[in-house]
Amino acid sequence: MPADTDWDALAKTAQERADSYYRTVPGLRSKSFVISRERGEYGGVYAWDSEADFEAFRASDAFRTALEKFGEPEIRGFEVPAYVEAGTVSLNR
Repeated sequence: MPADTDWDALAKTAQERADSYYRTVPGLRSKSFVISRERGEYGGVYAWDSEADFEAFRASDAFRTALEKFGEPEIRGFEVPAYVEAGTVSLNR
């Protein structure tokens, strides 16, 4: 992120987007918005129901808008053999 980034405003925007948009993205199991002010980084950690859901999101207007605003992200994919959220465990079998 640029050196003059308003981190508090960015955090507020993340909170608003979590509620207004990401709550209803098809196939999105979870998203954590992450900020490292020290390293000047902003991003997200996503868990998807399927790779197809992820690819559909990458083709969306919302993703293209994010690219225009933040630039090309580093994307790394991982298999999730077990997922824990609010005390509930889901296993990928």
